[in-house]
Amino acid sequence: MEKPQGGRVDLGSRNKSEVITIRINPKLKFGLELMARLHNRSVAQTVEMAIQRVLEDPFDGIQNSRDVRYDRDIINRLWSPHRGERLLKMVLTHPELLSFEEEVLWNKLTRAGVTEHYLEGTGLNNLHLRPGCNLREFEARIADFWDKLDEAERAMTSKAKGKSLKEPTT
Repeated sequence: MEKPQGGRVDLGSRNKSEVITIRINPKLKFGLELMARLHNRSVAQTVEMAIQRVLEDPFDGIQNSRDVRYDRDIINRLWSPHRGERLLKMVLTHPELLSFEEEVLWNKLTRAGVTEHYLEGTGLNNLHLRPGCNLREFEARIADFWDKLDEAERAMTSKAKGKSLKEPTT
């Protein structure tokens, strides 16, 4: 068995499913349940099958509002179980697909100096890695910063909950 590089654990081979919650109208739910019965599958399996089909041909009869060229390999090129690596891949190859939250996070990373010494260019659309930069080190810096942001957010949430649970003093 090959040893993962940089002390990383290979998470790509896990078949862990993610849980999502959706709201759909009753007619769509009924149709989904019927489709599941027709295919002799669970509703979850039917939804997963439908999502896979959409990912294979996402613009079948639908206008691409972002004018982004989609190909079937985009998910494989951008996916990583490591969120820092995934964000960096998005920024470097498809910054137009970043969500608002990801743009805010990237702005925080940049302002905190995390990207310094690793990137060249200005603005999201013109960035590229500096020659000779240590990519794994850069991804680790991004992940560490992100973890610290999460920790600070949890502390603030916990503190806010603590204040709201206290009875008012008279």
